[in-house]
Amino acid sequence: MMTPEDNELLTRVGPGTKMGELLRRYWHPIAASDEMTPRPTKAVRILGESLVLFRDALGNFGLIGDRCPQLAGSRPSPTTPLCRTTC
Repeated sequence: MMTPEDNELLTRVGPGTKMGELLRRYWHPIAASDEMTPRPTKAVRILGESLVLFRDALGNFGLIGDRCPQLAGSRPSPTTPLCRTTC
């Protein structure tokens, strides 16, 4: 039987948690390539974080936080000219 403390340790995966830090060392599939064809951006939530997956004009993928530091808010519809994302 697992103690409540061990259960808490193993099930919390947000930023700054022990399991969250461990799981961030590995690759996780978050979208199929076909999902990015009709639209170059996709909102995703993984390991307790809201992120934006994008494909730039060169076909490269990127993953950034969903909060825009310039606007101090969420990215409503990011665009991806070449390899940078703007709101």
